Amino acid sequence: MLGDVTIVLDLGDEEFVVTDDRVSRTAVAERAAADALVAGSPEKVAALVRMKHTELAARNVPGGYWIAASDPTAAEHALTGEASLTRVRRVAILTDGSTRIVDPFKQYDWRDVLDLLETAGPTALITEVRATEATDPNGTRWPRNKLSDDATAVYCDGFPRA
Repeated sequence: MLGDVTIVLDLGDEEFVVTDDRVSRTAVAERAAADALVAGSPEKVAALVRMKHTELAARNVPGGYWIAASDPTAAEHALTGEASLTRVRRVAILTDGSTRIVDPFKQYDWRDVLDLLETAGPTALITEVRATEATDPNGTRWPRNKLSDDATAVYCDGFPRA
């Protein structure tokens, strides 16, 4: 995985969650400064520009984070792993815009996310994220650099049993 992706594996008795958080480990001071400001203010806009410049300097370089869209060789730096399909019940692949419902909003846990995806699908999850974002239109309850982030969710089930 690359970028802002989280993979959630339902292993029956537990969820195994892996996140590529390398982008959030860049521009830490700049991100904290931007998150502390009120959305829409000139100060926040300026802080976000500083954050983005620092963040982009770490893009697709050793010690930074990797995005394949701008550099196909970034795939060589993907986080990889494996799991026995006989243990996997369900899988969700989510961008950080979709994972907000767990962190930072803390409205769902990972099992709740998987259950919602199973019963109502990705559109329902993204609708929940958007509804929660709307309850904090200035980003004061849940400080964040984007009031609303792109959200993608993929859900898979029906894995073979041993």
